[in-house]
Amino acid sequence: MKGKTGPVAEHLRPILDTYLDSAVALVGCASRGIQRYSCEFDILIVTDEPRPGTSLKLGDVFVDAAFVTEDEVLRPKPERALSVASAKPVRDTTLVLSTAIATSSATLSSSAEAASTARLGSALKALGRAEDALEKGTLIDADFWLLAASQEFAGAFLLASETVPSPSHLLSQLRALSKGAAKSFEAVAAGAGLEAASRAGCGARLEGVTVLHDILRARGMSGESEWSAAKTEILSAKAEELVTRKELAECYSFLGKELVDGVTALLRPRPKDSLSTLTSGDGRLLGERLVRQLGLAREEPAVRHGVASLKEQVAALAKRPRGGE
Repeated sequence: MKGKTGPVAEHLRPILDTYLDSAVALVGCASRGIQRYSCEFDILIVTDEPRPGTSLKLGDVFVDAAFVTEDEVLRPKPERALSVASAKPVRDTTLVLSTAIATSSATLSSSAEAASTARLGSALKALGRAEDALEKGTLIDADFWLLAASQEFAGAFLLASETVPSPSHLLSQLRALSKGAAKSFEAVAAGAGLEAASRAGCGARLEGVTVLHDILRARGMSGESEWSAAKTEILSAKAEELVTRKELAECYSFLGKELVDGVTALLRPRPKDSLSTLTSGDGRLLGERLVRQLGLAREEPAVRHGVASLKEQVAALAKRPRGGE
């Protein structure tokens, strides 16, 4: 198995040496052969205890490491099961990964259906929050939840066809699967605000998301993954390559996913708060300039159009027979 400049195991030697008793597998876009040069290696490390994932730089490559227990890799949640099914073992002395891959491959269709259904439910919930925010006149919240809904719907659409969503490849994945279903792609584009996907728009959003990462890192916040400096470097490298390749819509969409993840992490300790509480009042964390950089400044008609388009496509996907028939 080859990496960017040699076998993957050579790049991952510090990981393999640190976790001597752990099985390690390559997952993500590299395991499926769709990676760009700037893409990091996504790996699973099987450990005794769960811990937050982390991003790090090893020589000239970046790595996103997720830690899972043996039970979690043998009985993964539906969406992770799809990743496990396409995993490429780097070290598997106990054959736990080989067993997990075989099991996940055998249940691929049912896992994809369950994962798609879960994402569709999340999209519907986010759309409900967007509509509530519109009724209350808090446009920034409506804009944010519409963006979140578009990301969840895109994931649901891909998973319904047994395709694992890759954030920096999302639009190309959607284009490949939306032939004959152009309205689905159009709804994602409207929800994600891709009309702002210019070189300047991507640059501003990258700067804004980088500030978000700085805030999260300064506050010592973590969830499934730590907000390390390497994570920000990965973000910048991907965005810069996408801009260089003139994949501006892909770049803006990818940064939108990072925006949603960052704001969601900020809101996690304060579940009753909304984005607008982070941008005003005594608890303000995000200034007006940052909000503009993030691209959360759409006019009400654009937000209402995006909500209506996505609602229609969420309903259509919910009614579609599984297996894409």
